[in-house]
Amino acid sequence: MKTAPSLALAAFLLAPSVSCETYEPPPDVAVESMTNGVLADPRAPLSIDFGMPIDESSVRLTVAFYDVDGDGNLPDERTPPQPLRVVLRHDPVDGDYAVTPSFVDGDQTLRLAPMGAMPVGPKLVLLVDPGLRSQDGRERHYRTRIPFSYEVKCAPTARPTQFQSGAYFLLLQVEKPLGTQIQLFGAIDVDRTSGAFVGQFTKARRNPSQQCPEPCGAADACRLLPAPACVPPSTAAGTVDEYPDWVPNPTPPTGFSFEVHGCLVDDGTATDMLTQPATMIVEQPAVTVQGLTMTAQFAPGADGVVRATGSLTADATLLGKGSLGPGSGTMTSRRVPPGQTPAGLPQPPALADAGAPAAEGGTP
Repeated sequence: MKTAPSLALAAFLLAPSVSCETYEPPPDVAVESMTNGVLADPRAPLSIDFGMPIDESSVRLTVAFYDVDGDGNLPDERTPPQPLRVVLRHDPVDGDYAVTPSFVDGDQTLRLAPMGAMPVGPKLVLLVDPGLRSQDGRERHYRTRIPFSYEVKCAPTARPTQFQSGAYFLLLQVEKPLGTQIQLFGAIDVDRTSGAFVGQFTKARRNPSQQCPEPCGAADACRLLPAPACVPPSTAAGTVDEYPDWVPNPTPPTGFSFEVHGCLVDDGTATDMLTQPATMIVEQPAVTVQGLTMTAQFAPGADGVVRATGSLTADATLLGKGSLGPGSGTMTSRRVPPGQTPAGLPQPPALADAGAPAAEGGTP
């Protein structure tokens, strides 16, 4: 007589075989040519490898600034949701923004050619929406986040600079694509042993609480320099020395603030500045300036005040989703005395957090 274990073994051997399903993973998302979260060329196309042929209609992605809160949430992940600061977006339904996409390698890779240089220095994030699907039906059901940044390249060797950290007032006189003046406060932190700097540049507006000798109407602002007068708030500044009439305005939708990285090189008594490409985003009106670069020379005048003149260029200017073309113009600046730094001026990230200059690259 067979024992119970023998009967159980016979039943197992005679039972119909049950096949195990083979797990087929969903599409992958990887940024090509990225090393430790850093890319080298801000003007090169961003290549996304999905690891398999992809259904083009399922790809919806965004590159935005990595603006996370203390819990690691991006603005649109908070309660209530807030808008992302979008650098570019690919959406086959609602249309593309600031980018030209193309699928290559048999639909396995998406190549994103930005309209302008990507911002250098600040942390960015690639966001791929749920629903990413391969051509054979495998689907990625969750949002993908890949933080990354572009390296800051300065001179091959460190160069000390006399340039001083602090607050600066800037006037950007845009000539193309549309003539306008942009007023900015810049909080600049420089490593004086290497010449690398990081700055937080913030929109300035006429001080709404400033009082003139004669009261101004509700629609006007008081201008004290060069002489007291009631003027429309949109009145341009005459010179950078009128900075006391202005205050920072970092708050959207009309205000904005953006991070700038760059290099400083002393040239006798003057200091040359070159900024790496930056992106300036305005919510109202909806304007994005990509590949914004400024060059200037700072030097003390006869009065001892450090002032600068220079030029600016932009790879692309967008109004809404429409391109207005590249931009150009001039800039002037001056140092704000330490005791007169305006209240509420946003400060840049610490240089250690912002990243050190690369060991190679062109000089300013």
